Amino acid sequence: MSWFVDPDLVAAEYATERALHERVLAHRDFVQGPDDRAVVRARIVAARPRRLLEVGSGLGDLCAWAKAELDGEVVAVDSSPRMVELAAATGTTTLLADMRRLPFADDAFDCAVANFVLYHVDDPEPAIRELSRVLAPGGILLASTLSDDTTARHQAWADLFNEQLQPASLPLSFSRENGRELLLRHFGSVEQIDCDAELVFPNRERLARYVDSVPRMRGLGKRVPRFHEPFRLPEKTTVFQAT
Repeated sequence: MSWFVDPDLVAAEYATERALHERVLAHRDFVQGPDDRAVVRARIVAARPRRLLEVGSGLGDLCAWAKAELDGEVVAVDSSPRMVELAAATGTTTLLADMRRLPFADDAFDCAVANFVLYHVDDPEPAIRELSRVLAPGGILLASTLSDDTTARHQAWADLFNEQLQPASLPLSFSRENGRELLLRHFGSVEQIDCDAELVFPNRERLARYVDSVPRMRGLGKRVPRFHEPFRLPEKTTVFQAT
């Protein structure tokens, strides 16, 4: 079983914010090219929702931004008690809940966001069905995810460590490759925005910290060699807008 859908491993990963914070910082500081984070925020601004729901709220950074940017209500759901605490600290209405069983009435929101979270269940369809249910007619879902094509990324790691690291053996349950099909089972239209970019690390320290924040690479940070040119790590992400 992939760590992405192992309930115990996922719970342990998000019991604390340390590793997630490092990954988010790296994306914020070092992304070059299309930025999925900017895409999601631009789509929210364009929609101007009266009620916004985020499932898998993580560090609460989107909640904090949305509360400052929007006039409407922002609600956050996460299955991790620590992530709920972080979202609550922004002043957001928060609930500890499973995205496959959302504690809201039908048609309760104008916009829902699921950033890099739907692949954390082995069958994302119940969560997608719930997100569709709680969205009002004409409401939108913004769902970010990764691509199963990690060839270039694994080659970059192999070049850095001078050895071929074992790639993930299983595809994601919700990915660039299958996300549109899954969403169309419950939404009338789906737009796919692919964001192929790079994380460009300027020094060994920041790269080593990032390596140790990635679950499958934890402990390898000490093996990161010193380098003279910035290290470029390919990144393939996708934002789906479903209506």
